[in-house]
Amino acid sequence: MKKNPLVSIIILNWNGKRWLKGCLPTIRRVKYEPIEVIVVNNGSTDDSASFLHNNFPEVKVVEIKKNVGYAAANNIGVKNASGEYVLLINNDTKVTANFLKPLVDALEKDQSIGVIQPQVRSLINTRLLDSVVSYLTSTGFMYHFGYMKPWKNKKYQKRMYGFSIKGACFMMRRKEYINLGGLDEDFVCYVEESDLCYRVWLSGKKVMYEPGSIMYHWGGGDMQVMTKDEVTMLRSYRNRFLLFVKNASITQLIKILPILFIFCEGFILMSLIKGNLKSALGAQLGVLSVPFTLPKMLKKRRYIQKNIRKVTDQEINKYVLRNPRLSYYYFFFNNPKGYRD
Repeated sequence: MKKNPLVSIIILNWNGKRWLKGCLPTIRRVKYEPIEVIVVNNGSTDDSASFLHNNFPEVKVVEIKKNVGYAAANNIGVKNASGEYVLLINNDTKVTANFLKPLVDALEKDQSIGVIQPQVRSLINTRLLDSVVSYLTSTGFMYHFGYMKPWKNKKYQKRMYGFSIKGACFMMRRKEYINLGGLDEDFVCYVEESDLCYRVWLSGKKVMYEPGSIMYHWGGGDMQVMTKDEVTMLRSYRNRFLLFVKNASITQLIKILPILFIFCEGFILMSLIKGNLKSALGAQLGVLSVPFTLPKMLKKRRYIQKNIRKVTDQEINKYVLRNPRLSYYYFFFNNPKGYRD
């Protein structure tokens, strides 16, 4: 009888003891074996380390002296992992006892799947979804399918492909994660999971949503204390452009970048009108910072297009391009949960 493959569960932590208190007991109750649990203590100054040592001695703690950012810390976690599969999960989550096996089974049975995500429900309102998948749109913005919608709806209870998973929890083969370069550390955080998923698609693999695996996500977690609002907006808006600069074909770049620029400036204007000056400033700085990143990003682009790309954007778009109604963009800015899929 074939043994189950080892799964390394990697949890990033920055001063998140209160989140670990909720997350780790649920992971301890997971029925799948074998697993190793790795907590990357990313420059924490609270007593997370002693809490882990005293209460969860089975957890492997990787200590980093200073906060190196979300992407870099997760990459360090993967480098310290031994599993055939790596599951990256936020600390502000809770998992169900049976959530791991459906993910492993899917990857074991189908080599065409490069990354897989469980059904992520909201811890704030457990009747609602936090995430299904995100689709690519012609505007360059993501269409977050299923966001804050009732999970009981049948349309969210079937497997589906998507452009990107939610960074709160996803699983990959460790070797493929490493071969694709992992999370881009220059992104720091925000859109970094979509960038990785783009490379998965370019490599000829697919991004899958598995509704048979269920977990819960609070949302924010460490991010609530890691960033100020303007910094969040800067990275978010900058990284939207870098996603395509690195990965898209020239044809797709020419189509998307002008529209993305117009939509970004429109959202910035709406922020100003609403009086959200910090958000507007951060977003505008993000857009303006893009040219300064180009030397490094174009170097990465050359590598990706030469060494990773196996399929055309047209082939990928058949699975991942979905344009919502125009009203989506109104709700995206004002009240994302108000849009009906």
